[in-house]
Amino acid sequence: MTKPSRLLYLILFGTMFLFGYIENTKGVSYPLIKADFGISWEEQGVLVSVLSFSYVLFCLAGGIFLGSFGVRKAFIAGFIFMIAGLVGVFILRGFLPAAAALFVVSASFGLFEVSMNALATQVFITRTALLMNILNFFYGAGSIFSPRAAGTIAAALGWRSAYLFSIPLVLLFFVISLFTRFPHPEEREQENTGTKKVSFLTAVRTPMVWKFSLVLGLMMAVEIGSVNWGGLYFQEVYHLDPKTRGAAFISNFYILFTLSRLLSGFAIEKIGYLRSLFIAALAAVFIFILGIVLGPGGVDILPGLGIFAAIFWPTLMAVAMGYFRGDAPVMTSAIIVIAGTLNSGIQLLIGFINRLAGPAWGYRSNLFYALLVVGGLIMLSRCMRRPYKA
Repeated sequence: MTKPSRLLYLILFGTMFLFGYIENTKGVSYPLIKADFGISWEEQGVLVSVLSFSYVLFCLAGGIFLGSFGVRKAFIAGFIFMIAGLVGVFILRGFLPAAAALFVVSASFGLFEVSMNALATQVFITRTALLMNILNFFYGAGSIFSPRAAGTIAAALGWRSAYLFSIPLVLLFFVISLFTRFPHPEEREQENTGTKKVSFLTAVRTPMVWKFSLVLGLMMAVEIGSVNWGGLYFQEVYHLDPKTRGAAFISNFYILFTLSRLLSGFAIEKIGYLRSLFIAALAAVFIFILGIVLGPGGVDILPGLGIFAAIFWPTLMAVAMGYFRGDAPVMTSAIIVIAGTLNSGIQLLIGFINRLAGPAWGYRSNLFYALLVVGGLIMLSRCMRRPYKA
């Protein structure tokens, strides 16, 4: 492996750790922001919603930017946005200026989402699923480390400093990125097809992109929905304390989730990518059924979803990388944007189900989405029998 390749691995894994660390500082900073500025619950809700919108918006913008200017410039743009936002969080006073700075930080997450996956398509040429799962393990590691570190810093120096202290590490990887040679698509043997570079618009108009997006969006809904609505489900339906049993559910889910991303890639390489996804989706269906049937006892079973949900994203992206080959950087960017939009719609739908049918059925609807994942994988495997043509 050449020196540039080593640096690219370092950039990918290190940036993914930063992504998880900085994003999940919100677990400490959000309550302190509310108390610091004295904002209402409605204003807090608007803040969270706008930051989520920023992420999706810049996934889209990042995909378009990447298609026009390449992976390296999209990657560096993510660092510039992140550094500017982190500095702004520390120096800007007042709720709206601080919220604007957090908007820029969240925008950097969208840029990194598409640029890191695009770079991975160029670096992870062999054993793709293994490396994609390990890459996403670093996000989980950053997410686990973040709340404790941010809490310690915030207790001593305030919530703004929790963001400030991450800047030196961001700068380190930014400088490494500036002086590292990123691969060009034409350097990969399988990409020497003589075809013109695909645009983001072309990717959005490609039917297989929408089929991959449908499956990935459903997978995201199962993963995120099981965590977002699990605590409410246990509280409202079984009257369990969200500060104890609910917190234990989420903590255990992410412990299993992170360990799975670290270790499962080895098994996936032996079993096969699509077959592993089928097994994971069927296991998720079984755990949902068992957890629902067991009632309050399901709180001890449902965290096991983390083992199987963990492989959904990285393994399906590995399948897409292999299918789209040289066009994978832009194609996977479009898949991420469409899938993220679909997942946002499903989370909104779960909220309506909770209101119209009762809090039991919003969470239980995740079983239906898991079944749709199985059906989507069957559809996808059949469609992939016809090779992709650039």
